[in-house]
Amino acid sequence: MLKKESQKRLLFVLLLILLPIIIGFIFGLFVKIPTLYIISAFYALMLIFMIPSDVFSRSSLDYTIKTVNPTYKHELPKISGFENKNQLIDFLIVAVMFAICLLIVFLTTS
Repeated sequence: MLKKESQKRLLFVLLLILLPIIIGFIFGLFVKIPTLYIISAFYALMLIFMIPSDVFSRSSLDYTIKTVNPTYKHELPKISGFENKNQLIDFLIVAVMFAICLLIVFLTTS
């Protein structure tokens, strides 16, 4: 039997995979858009919200500091994007599911 933390983690990963599919099928019943497009849109939206917030702002912040204080010594960059490996794994799972959806869309339309 799995530990309680492992069970919660497995449930979370299953929700990452299945929730957009279920919502896409339900939403597809009411809208005349192919269900796969809706599922892909949900995965894309999830990917956008899973990107760490400091990834894009770091370079512009350094530029602003250098323009105000030219003698500023640049510190070694500390990569803090994903706090732990679980966040990285979650991001990769959603990215792979999004890539699979796009591949299926590409194969069905061509």
